[in-house]
Amino acid sequence: MSVQLARLLYQPELHFRFAWRKPVARLNCGLLAGGVAGAMCWGAAMGSHVGRAHVWITLVKMPLFLLFTLALCFPLMHIALLVSGVNARVSQTLTIALSGLSTMAICLGALSPVVGLFCVSAPIPSMASYLNLYVLCFCCGVVAGLSGLRVLSRGMKSLGQGRVGRALLLWAFIYQFVGAQMAWVLRPWIGSSYGVDGYSLAHGLSGNFYMGVWAVLMRWLKEMGAMA
Repeated sequence: MSVQLARLLYQPELHFRFAWRKPVARLNCGLLAGGVAGAMCWGAAMGSHVGRAHVWITLVKMPLFLLFTLALCFPLMHIALLVSGVNARVSQTLTIALSGLSTMAICLGALSPVVGLFCVSAPIPSMASYLNLYVLCFCCGVVAGLSGLRVLSRGMKSLGQGRVGRALLLWAFIYQFVGAQMAWVLRPWIGSSYGVDGYSLAHGLSGNFYMGVWAVLMRWLKEMGAMA
């Protein structure tokens, strides 16, 4: 597994050419294992802000978040490849998707010690610390996401098929759009959950991510107006 992941990160062109010729279950299992390990490290780091049961709750939720999002997006992602002129089989699309997902999760896992340090140092409850941690996690997510797209871009271009840039833009939009709602369903990640009682699936299924962001933005604008 370590050889596969090293080749994916250092020589994505070689990894993709090998995977394209002969997609095998062993390769996909290795990519999946690496991605799950990275996601678990990231989840544990975020959960360390509150500590106690919240550590293992987010440790489990982060891999579920990534895998459930991929499962929901996969049919549309495969169609996006075909529409973009990439003649891929379903097994090849799965390997490509797992390659990008594993790269992103491994990068998040590498960033988890830094996030964990800030999480255990941040006071709770504190709106300022919540905001800082959300911004930090957002920046780490952007870095990891761009790393995944870079690996996908280098690997896909080496195959010489279709409009790679168009396909990757479609993939990024699809995964981000669905992933935002999945994160909303599985929330909270940071701060407000003190143990098992802090999470409710019924609460997560109420509303959606974009309505929630709009409501928070309106509340902030009203508070700023009141302060002025």
